[in-house]
Amino acid sequence: MKTEDRPTRDRFVLLDGLRGIAAIFIIQRHAEDLLGKALPSSYLGVDLFFALSGFVLAHAYGASLAQGRISPLQFMKARLLRLYPLYAIALALVTAYYVHMYFAGVAVMADEYVIPDELLLAFVTGLFFLPSPVTISFNAALFLVHPAWSLFNELVANLAYALRGVRATLRQMGIVIAVSAVVLVVAALQFDRLHAGFRWHEMYVGMARVFFSFSVGMLIYRYRRKIPVVRPVQALLCLGLLIVVLAFPTPRDWRWIFDLFVVFLVWPVLLYWGSAIVPGPKTAAVSSFLGTASYAVYVLHTPLLDWALVIAPSITSPELMPFAGIVLVTLVVLISWCLTIWLDQPLQKRFKKLVFHVRPATQE
Repeated sequence: MKTEDRPTRDRFVLLDGLRGIAAIFIIQRHAEDLLGKALPSSYLGVDLFFALSGFVLAHAYGASLAQGRISPLQFMKARLLRLYPLYAIALALVTAYYVHMYFAGVAVMADEYVIPDELLLAFVTGLFFLPSPVTISFNAALFLVHPAWSLFNELVANLAYALRGVRATLRQMGIVIAVSAVVLVVAALQFDRLHAGFRWHEMYVGMARVFFSFSVGMLIYRYRRKIPVVRPVQALLCLGLLIVVLAFPTPRDWRWIFDLFVVFLVWPVLLYWGSAIVPGPKTAAVSSFLGTASYAVYVLHTPLLDWALVIAPSITSPELMPFAGIVLVTLVVLISWCLTIWLDQPLQKRFKKLVFHVRPATQE
């Protein structure tokens, strides 16, 4: 292939596809009433999110931060504003859902009922993107918006990146990765898997997950192939590998080993491989669509699923499974895409101008 046929892309389209597919698998995990038992490895999509974030943020902001063209404070403002609008919608929806469940006198999960004091405390802390001081009994997490535990952890990693990580030497990055890896091994042995981090006694696991994968993503960006090449078949293989891993029926006794293998090896290889590939036009279009919707899908899917069950409880009927679930997942993705395009993206353009005073060349 001639050099002029190798497009250099500001946007890594195939990585959008990876992020979008992982987000859909996260929906499946939280829609067991509609789609059947959760796939045993789908939660590993969160670790891929962390690695993708490290890669993309290094691409979008690394040079500007390292050269002092933007400050750590500007960067953190940009990150909070990037996450907050759709998160605020999710917080409003899920709070309204729990208020409804309280007045209806219906258990939220198992025999757990909404406790007003816990709800109010979690809502107030959630407004500031902070975890509740106590693990919320009726959703077993630190945030009313359940996926927000990972967003909070990522913001902590973002702050460390802005203050020191962007200028970290290879040795320093290696130390962070090595220490995080040791903690992940300990956590995998303790919990028999890496599905942990959203309760206070598991908080160290979440931090290890984000610092390991985020740092690996940064490292891969430094040593990436600078000019991606068009490889349509390899692009499909990347997406296929992701689906196989997230759907893999790992035996319970081997799950901790499988999880460590995926986080330590498979995701880094997949990220390096995917960042070097430009997919064919059709794959690129699907990847771009899924990537655009992915953040909204991740943060909004639980309240949307909860309200769907309130509005149409009959969709959980066994005879409708899995068709009702497939339709609902499709609707969640479409709603997420529309909110991103029509609401979030226009807001982000304004926020970029507000924070940086000019429109940056690259947008995450």
